[in-house]
Amino acid sequence: MKLYYAAGTCSLAPHIALREAELPFTLVRYDMKAAVLEDGRRLEEVNPKGFVPVLELDDGERLTEVAVVLQYIADRKPESGLAPPAGTMARYRLAEWLNFIATEVHKAYWPIFHDGTDEEKDKARRKIGGSFDYLEERLGGKPFLTGESFTVADAYLLTVLNWTKPAGIDTTRWPRLSEFKTRLRARPTIVAALEAEGLLRKRA
Repeated sequence: MKLYYAAGTCSLAPHIALREAELPFTLVRYDMKAAVLEDGRRLEEVNPKGFVPVLELDDGERLTEVAVVLQYIADRKPESGLAPPAGTMARYRLAEWLNFIATEVHKAYWPIFHDGTDEEKDKARRKIGGSFDYLEERLGGKPFLTGESFTVADAYLLTVLNWTKPAGIDTTRWPRLSEFKTRLRARPTIVAALEAEGLLRKRA
């Protein structure tokens, strides 16, 4: 499999999931400044929507949209526990989280990083803050969103939490989310993903 990604974007979530599932894959970087893939192609040649992530399967088929790609990866390695079995209520609860993060948190960042007005950016921060209030309450004392086990929803949540500092959002009012972010960023698979994307300072 190939994962088409841009460093630090939402494609980090499936990158983490692939490492958690211990599935073989290669990375193909998209340079957002140059607007080309590392092989010189335009991203639209791989995904007409012009977004990452794109997961290219061994038979050449491609999947897009973070929540879908995450579930596909989890289903390729059921024993990883990255998602509950299909058809169970626990699986629908996971889908609930994935959709909430996608629609209420991920997309809310758009005006902050894409030339929104000051008013639009402030409104986005307030919306994100409201979603963080909900997440803080629901996380409670659990180590992960759905309970005791890491799932693809946690990979997605960490990814959007990573954007708070560049977005100018102070997370000190959400101590549980702050602890969650710090703890997960120390997880070996996540450290490996961050290093591979050049998102950690090089170690001596």
